[in-house]
Amino acid sequence: MLLAMAASFAQGLKTFIGHKAYCSNNLQPYIEFTFIVGGNTVQYALNDQKKYEADVEIQVDMMQNDTLVKQLHYILSSDQFNDSTRAGKPDFADIQNVPMPQGEYFLYFYMKDLNSGDTNVLKYIDRILLDFPEDKISTSKISLYKSMSAAKSQGLFVRYGYNLPPLYSGFVPESQYTLPFALEVYNTRNILGDSKVKAKCYIEDMETHLSVNPANIISLEKPTNDVVLFCNEFNVFNLPSGNYFAVVNLFDEQDSLLLVDKVFFQKSNPSVQLNLDDYSHIDVTGTFVEFDTNRKELIDNVKCLFPISSFIEREFYDNRLKDVPTDQLQRFFYNFWLRRNPSNPAEAWENYKSKVDQVQVMFGSRQVKGYLTDRGRVYLQYGAPNDVKEVPSDPVTLPYEIWDYYYLNNQSNVKFVFYDPVLTGNDYELLHSNLYGEVQNPNWRMHLVRRIQTQRDIYDPNPVDYWGNDMDDYWRYH
Repeated sequence: MLLAMAASFAQGLKTFIGHKAYCSNNLQPYIEFTFIVGGNTVQYALNDQKKYEADVEIQVDMMQNDTLVKQLHYILSSDQFNDSTRAGKPDFADIQNVPMPQGEYFLYFYMKDLNSGDTNVLKYIDRILLDFPEDKISTSKISLYKSMSAAKSQGLFVRYGYNLPPLYSGFVPESQYTLPFALEVYNTRNILGDSKVKAKCYIEDMETHLSVNPANIISLEKPTNDVVLFCNEFNVFNLPSGNYFAVVNLFDEQDSLLLVDKVFFQKSNPSVQLNLDDYSHIDVTGTFVEFDTNRKELIDNVKCLFPISSFIEREFYDNRLKDVPTDQLQRFFYNFWLRRNPSNPAEAWENYKSKVDQVQVMFGSRQVKGYLTDRGRVYLQYGAPNDVKEVPSDPVTLPYEIWDYYYLNNQSNVKFVFYDPVLTGNDYELLHSNLYGEVQNPNWRMHLVRRIQTQRDIYDPNPVDYWGNDMDDYWRYH
């Protein structure tokens, strides 16, 4: 399942919107919509039964090539109560399944609290691809859940015989020790015949692309069928805070790779920290690190690893680096590159160092190292963008750049908006990105044009149009 989340906080209404593509046994595509409304963010009014309830209008326009293909439109009501107090009211939810033709669609969401006039409204746009071909194996995409327990009765979130409340925000709190997941695989019997389909399931660090804790790899095997379900749960009790992918690799009976699916999530676990004792067995004798004993230079070499490091390693650089003995820094530094390139860690470091030097020339200064700038960090972490639009001297906007990656971290059409809020020249800050795990600021346009709109509400995402405004042309949602 690919879930999209949307929430409106400015006016009070808080709603999580989930949508996923799946298909039936005969490859009929469906879109499953899930809505959860914050019970304490809506108004309650008397109904015909003299009880108080909240009513939210939901409309989803499913568009293709500017043509309305189908519309979902109904009223979602809460439970009924004896008072209109919002505090303590439970959330209320609903799931709707809509059959659709194959294809790619834009989804235009409109949600309105009917008891609040026109002031409590949420609008959201997303897209979805329904692609379940008859001559290929396809999947529903990975679904992540808050918990998994045996279903004792029917309920809104019961599926596969389990109670599976979805992980809507993609956020796994410290209190959640397991991460249940499910993946539906279609058409394996038609393509592979009567055989087996295998799944290798693991967690991958988003920054390093390394598998986290090989002991947590889950191997599953099922007979081929029209629909094959892989359902299990990862142990995330000791998973450090950070950005991750849940990954499922599918193989046939001969262990040939069929396809790879992954989905993003964030984990919070502040009690888990980097333990340098884990590197005590590392021997740097005879390695490229053995004679790197200049502490100032070594610390700088370690710090420049920040853009390609895991979240827990970044916290280590920020808070504990100055207190670490030189020999421990050497072991850490060598192990860092040994994990990423076991056959030639020295070459991996040299290649990266050349990029650090390049970033220093492009974005650095005497005051700020290039790898510490936002553009330098993004360049080192994700590589060079496919396209860059520079706007250094628009008479209305602050100087800004939009970087475009055609495909990055399992996402297409990834954008980064950098700007110079204090007109310092070269140290642009990251204002907004649509990449999972990065800074997201839906009001980025207002920040860019605040020269002419200082009296307008900064939380209004739509600035007054002006002649020569090309921001939306440079930022295209495809």
